Amino acid sequence: MKWTIASVLVSVLAVGGLSYGLTRLTARNGKKIQKQYLLLNEIAYPNIEYTTWGWEPTSNFSGKFYSNRIKDVDGITIPFIKYEGEYSIFHHYDLNQDEALRTGDDGKSDYTYQENYKIPRFYDVLENENVFYKQKQDLDFIPDMTNQAVEVAITFDEGYTLEEISKMIPDSLKMNWIWIGVGKQGFVNGNLAYQYGFTPHFDQGLTAEQQNAMTKEVNQALTKNSKAEVAKIYRKYEQEQKVTPLVGMQNSFTIFADNAQKFLAMRGDESDSKELVALKDFLAQNKDAVTAKFAGVILTGRAENFAQLKDVKWIFASNIGQSVEIQPYHHLEK
Repeated sequence: MKWTIASVLVSVLAVGGLSYGLTRLTARNGKKIQKQYLLLNEIAYPNIEYTTWGWEPTSNFSGKFYSNRIKDVDGITIPFIKYEGEYSIFHHYDLNQDEALRTGDDGKSDYTYQENYKIPRFYDVLENENVFYKQKQDLDFIPDMTNQAVEVAITFDEGYTLEEISKMIPDSLKMNWIWIGVGKQGFVNGNLAYQYGFTPHFDQGLTAEQQNAMTKEVNQALTKNSKAEVAKIYRKYEQEQKVTPLVGMQNSFTIFADNAQKFLAMRGDESDSKELVALKDFLAQNKDAVTAKFAGVILTGRAENFAQLKDVKWIFASNIGQSVEIQPYHHLEK
């Protein structure tokens, strides 16, 4: 009887220990996909923001990481597809299949599979003869879309610095996102997670280096004393935050570059994919925020405000994304 009871107890403890270990391993993979997703949001996803995120267990040893997302069209918030990535004991599948794009409108548009949202398309100037992705000039009709706010991807005819871009974009249009381009790779379409760029924060007062220094100083203070007055540290760095919009854009780029390097390090061996190789090449060739050159932007604003961009020489292609009818309760930023 003693041996039987001991065997049962050992078995129960072994099963419990194994179950606990597998559950911890599953949770670890869930956290990996969350960390990777949040970092990817800082370097990819054109004009797409997340509002919430969390985990949904599907069993003791599997689940889904999700994130609710939106788009900004000149200050108007509109819905976008939900992100979902699966994880289990041994794997995490961070690529959201619904973000793969399908081509429509005789090869002139891209749409999401899940909700059929129109995605503003960028073009590779070296691939302009590709029959599958025909160059578009949607600026020919966008100004006629009265009483609508629209999202438009503008592909430049060549690379431009942030200073040049700041002078090119009219004040009546909002610059939502800056596309870094993909060099000679020619894969500007496909999954949204492979379209790299950043949101320009015109009031961004700190560079990535300064932000990292501030974070390090705060962490050191909290390690020494969990009740340390870290507000003093923040205030010390905040004194440097009064910047011009151009400097804010340049600081935003340094943060993008820092996050991109972290993302590449996180992907490890997977960073040999053609998309990440192109990202590496860009970072190697554009280390200085002042001299770095970019391939396009996403602009949003009233449809009629895009009329001033028709026939300008620096626009290689223009492609409309989502649009929304302006209601009396909407507050546009431009």
